[in-house]
Amino acid sequence: DDPHVFISVAKLFWLDGKQRKARNWFNRAITVRPNLGDAWAWFYRFEKDQQRKSKIQRVLKKCIEAEPSHGARWCAVSKKVENEGSKTEAILKLVEETLPRDVFEV
Repeated sequence: DDPHVFISVAKLFWLDGKQRKARNWFNRAITVRPNLGDAWAWFYRFEKDQQRKSKIQRVLKKCIEAEPSHGARWCAVSKKVENEGSKTEAILKLVEETLPRDVFEV
């Protein structure tokens, strides 16, 4: 039950144009580790790419409820002095901006 594996599988389905399967795998990642902010950022990026406002808002709402605090990118952004005191929504959007355009770039 490794969320990083689930995220990788979701990205494969995303690239293959299988949105429903990708969404299911992103949901598995955030279900297994709801505190993994990097998973939320990738899921948010995916939904933004799909351009479905209701789905984007759902991910945003669930992320705020989960209050993530882990993940390499999440911690790098949330611990910056200039982001001190920022709300989860703002951190999520900042982390999403740091994600590589190529979904398999590290």
